[in-house]
Amino acid sequence: FNFGQWISGLGSVGAGLYGFFNRLLIPTGLHHALNSVFWFDTVGINDIGNFLASEGEQGLTGRYQAGFFPIMMFGLPGAALAMYHTAKTEYRKAAASVLLATAFTAFLTGVTEPLEFSFMFLAPLLYVVHALLTGFSMFIAASFEWTAGFSFSAGAIDYVLSYFNPIASQPYMLIVQGLVFFAIYYFLFR
Repeated sequence: FNFGQWISGLGSVGAGLYGFFNRLLIPTGLHHALNSVFWFDTVGINDIGNFLASEGEQGLTGRYQAGFFPIMMFGLPGAALAMYHTAKTEYRKAAASVLLATAFTAFLTGVTEPLEFSFMFLAPLLYVVHALLTGFSMFIAASFEWTAGFSFSAGAIDYVLSYFNPIASQPYMLIVQGLVFFAIYYFLFR
């Protein structure tokens, strides 16, 4: 409880820290414990409940969700494309089948674990960079108050559903941010 209050009091920096630690906890599955602090009404934030009910505050509610959209819809697919381009020729067809499926899943639904698990143990430093970039994405979206929420994860389905929510704030900027993160991920993973 104290951790949630402390990090939410940090504003945009807190959103960035949350994004960073969220990704670091993926290998253990404990990111769901961290999510409950920010997405549900455990410390008064309730990003999911307030966003779905349109009872939140524009530019604030969704702060702990919006920065995930550029990473899940664009950044990780950019990483998958880089992994495909760097695969050895004899393995490129097999790599394409796995990477295309996982990139599409990340983009459409926001389920990123299959793609993240494809590199987290082979390139742990690159995974830490991914966690840092997620934190940075969360920080940027929260700083500019670009917000959109989700009920499941930060994929295209939830993005479209939240786009027209009255408390969404400049959600189109998350696409612009996502295109930048696509390029960053592509070149870093390449």
